[in-house]
Amino acid sequence: MNLTDRPLLRLFTLCILYVAQGIPYGFVSVTLAAYLAEQGMSVGEIGALVAMGTLPWTFKWIWGPMIDRFGIPSMGRRRPWILLAQCGMIVTIAIMAFVPSMTESIVLVGWMVFAHNVFNSLQDVSVDALAVDLLREEERGRVSGFMYGAKYFGMFLGGAVLSRVLEHGGLATVFFWQTTMLTAILLLPLLLRERAGERLLPWTKGAVQLKQSEQLAHSAMLLFRRLAKAFSLRSTIFAGIIGLTMFIASGALGPMMQVLLLQDLGWDRVALTDIDGGYGVFLGIAGAVFGGVLADAVGAKRIIAIGAIGLGLCYITFALMSPDIAPAGWISWHSGAAVTTYILASTFLGTLVTAALFSMYMTVSWPIVAGTQFTAYMAILNLSTTTGQWLAGPIESLGITTAFLLFGCFQIATVSLLPCINIHQTRLVLGEASSDSES
Repeated sequence: MNLTDRPLLRLFTLCILYVAQGIPYGFVSVTLAAYLAEQGMSVGEIGALVAMGTLPWTFKWIWGPMIDRFGIPSMGRRRPWILLAQCGMIVTIAIMAFVPSMTESIVLVGWMVFAHNVFNSLQDVSVDALAVDLLREEERGRVSGFMYGAKYFGMFLGGAVLSRVLEHGGLATVFFWQTTMLTAILLLPLLLRERAGERLLPWTKGAVQLKQSEQLAHSAMLLFRRLAKAFSLRSTIFAGIIGLTMFIASGALGPMMQVLLLQDLGWDRVALTDIDGGYGVFLGIAGAVFGGVLADAVGAKRIIAIGAIGLGLCYITFALMSPDIAPAGWISWHSGAAVTTYILASTFLGTLVTAALFSMYMTVSWPIVAGTQFTAYMAILNLSTTTGQWLAGPIESLGITTAFLLFGCFQIATVSLLPCINIHQTRLVLGEASSDSES
């Protein structure tokens, strides 16, 4: 079977590979972060650990030119890289099982999380490039929504499900099930071809089936020159700036929420992960799918604006629920229903924005370097989250109420950049392909 001729199989494969990305992310950002908060670790320590997981994603733009330049074409344009990355993800998770104490070896754990996410980010870039190669423009918004929703389902497995496994079986059992799930997912790209007639493995029968326009680039320098040209326009520059600012707030406020709920308000860890990594994930899936469909229907920029303003209002509202501000008898942080509503609403709006950003970046990218340029934008989004996570510790000194108010205003302000972006400018100015003089 091959992915080029079977749209449903292609959609399922892209989504299941995104599930593989979400499982370890959900484990680190939800289950492990909550476990460490429960053990008394500080906001700065938890934020630094989670940031080590997102840091490799900030320079994943390096992978784009690499996978466009090198490969095993007889096995497909992207598939060899997906197989390599998935195997690396499995090995690094398996090695983490041998760490004797997470709390006593927090620096070592951080570097192992970093190593795992080097492979996870490579897998993400390869899968995104495969999607850009095979998806039609009219289906990119919808499929992007399904893909990101699938990642949230993986986060549900890594968050809510593995949190309960941790409760009953310990960390060793958690790592066993993560390794098992990632290995099972590996079988899909292992047994499927991108195009009919390609090799399944280097030593099996088959041949290169790529068209002339699909061939791997002959020069990495040419790719970088084209990428620089693609990022020379006002719209592509501002698209990057809005990506850099969009998730700073959520990145910083996540660790603060973990400590506030588990240490200050005395929440039970499993109860929190059931909401954050359980119910929240399903709302995240809904937000991703809904955002992708709406981006196709009414435009990605409108959905980004609605979602970003909604997020900002969520942060400000949560700040106003502080017992230091809320009058006696009003809803405050001591209301479990109110806190749960905040978590679920912010999750829905966050994935709504993300799916719409995916759609906008696929369209604003120059087709001749779409895979590499789209990867660069995804790296910028991850840099935004990582920046926020590193800021969690210093910003906490201002007080959590002040932090939520400031980040709420900042989140709304990001919308002011959207009018500077014409998502069709790249194709209007640079055309659909490169000029002959470039090559």
